[in-house]
Amino acid sequence: MSHKVDDEVNPPLVNASANMTTYGAVPIVTIDAADEHVSMLEASAPSPPQFQDMFFGVLFWLHIAVMLYLGLSVAPRGYSDMKFDFASLEDEMRKGDDGMKEEDIQKFEEFVKQTTEYMQIYPARIIHYLVVPGCFVAFVIALGTTFFVLRPFPRTIVYGCLIGSFVTSAVLLLISIIMSKSLALSFMLFVAMLAVTYYIRLAWRMVPFAAVNLKIALRGMSQNWGIYIIACFITQFGLLWLVFWFYTVVGVFSYQTQRCQAAHPGANFDDITADDYDDTCDPSSLAFFLFLLSLYWTSTVVMNTIQVTVAGVMATWCFDKDEASNCCSSAVFGSLFRSLTFAFGSICFGSLLQAIVSVFRCLVESARKQRDNADDSFCGSIYLCVLECLARLFEDILNYFNQWAYVFVGIYGFSYLESGRKVLELFHARGWTTIITDNLVGYVLNASTVSVGILTGISAILLEQLLSSQYHDTNHSTDFGPSYLGLNKSATFGIGLIIGLWVSSVMMNVIKGAVNTLIVCWADSPAVVETQHPSLTREMVESWTKVFPDISTQIRPAYGFVV
Repeated sequence: MSHKVDDEVNPPLVNASANMTTYGAVPIVTIDAADEHVSMLEASAPSPPQFQDMFFGVLFWLHIAVMLYLGLSVAPRGYSDMKFDFASLEDEMRKGDDGMKEEDIQKFEEFVKQTTEYMQIYPARIIHYLVVPGCFVAFVIALGTTFFVLRPFPRTIVYGCLIGSFVTSAVLLLISIIMSKSLALSFMLFVAMLAVTYYIRLAWRMVPFAAVNLKIALRGMSQNWGIYIIACFITQFGLLWLVFWFYTVVGVFSYQTQRCQAAHPGANFDDITADDYDDTCDPSSLAFFLFLLSLYWTSTVVMNTIQVTVAGVMATWCFDKDEASNCCSSAVFGSLFRSLTFAFGSICFGSLLQAIVSVFRCLVESARKQRDNADDSFCGSIYLCVLECLARLFEDILNYFNQWAYVFVGIYGFSYLESGRKVLELFHARGWTTIITDNLVGYVLNASTVSVGILTGISAILLEQLLSSQYHDTNHSTDFGPSYLGLNKSATFGIGLIIGLWVSSVMMNVIKGAVNTLIVCWADSPAVVETQHPSLTREMVESWTKVFPDISTQIRPAYGFVV
């Protein structure tokens, strides 16, 4: 492998040779400067590549096969037997205790007619003329934001987002203080205001550190921007699966209910609140749990597959930039291939843990809300509230742990549990534990996501006006909106906003994964990163040693850095 430097004028900061052997996404490196930790990585890395955590990968595909069978075979039977008898509904409305007037029934019939007409015409138009172009527009806006806003001015953007978050928090707290008539509440809000101010003061010194990480991560992703397309493409499968999942669940439960009613001809099923329905035909809690687990597991696998692919691409750019130097480089497709094959079992393993915790938290939250609405015992509500807080805390911890574990899965191809252990050992050995707890990049990415969403919403309004001016469809105008798409401006902006938020959040998560990978690569093999990117490494050393003076004593003697 060649080792060309970014800037031939700048001399290398590191005067150390490196022996390389290739595995997975990047070369495993042995630094001659007696780096025992990297040598340990080399000794523990499997070669040739091996399938990790295969059991969970096979289990995931078996679960997909079961869902496909239910969705393609069982669910259609449930939908085929669904019947909506409007005449019977109208008779029930007339026989009601309130005795609905004929005028009210006619209004209801007109509403049903308009809704049916709308569903037959406008959804297809919205998808073809708004959703599809909106996704393209959002992608272009988000890509332009990364190239022409975030990448050239990272430090300015980080400072601006930090100030913006402070101003927003201050305004909201001041409004709450003014509107509240309670002196105690005003005092508590004032204390919260002081806490926000103190946090901003502490975070201010972290801006150079966050800015340089963001700058270098954007540099790597901009040279391999095909990863953005792959990320959006993979996420499309997640959305399609959500639609298929909803279709399957409704169809399967409908089929189960119809079979149950046919098996109990003497039971009272006219009212779903009847005891007969609850005793015999209520869907089982286990079935509901498994369906919910399937949804969370699949969606989490989709997102973590993107993270592992990003880690492979970014690590290749850090350690061997010639292999990751263009949009459709070998690093992009190679990392995707490894994510879908050798590392897929590890992805499924960690995603299953996340899904179980998320489903548990969701069920506890639902139980707490039901108990609150039923006005049950106070002790039971407190117990569920505490359980929900613990579930949320454990969910956050697991998600945070996974985002670092998947970096090692993408770089070196370790198993899920081993990757998590390696990450913790790496940061503990370097003494850089505080680095992974300080992150201002999230402010920038969240602000960018919202900005892209708003711009996409405005673009959607302009597109809707353009279509309405070219096509006049007065024959099918409904109360939902007089435009060609059958939407008013608020609804059009809302759809565009959602599309923009979705597309930009996918792309910003790619950048977040790249930043995490950069930190791990730098903590793991700073000498090799410097060999490939000397000028960027100099900026990184300067910013990191200013923000974290305690790590400068570890970086400079071990690798010869002179700042």
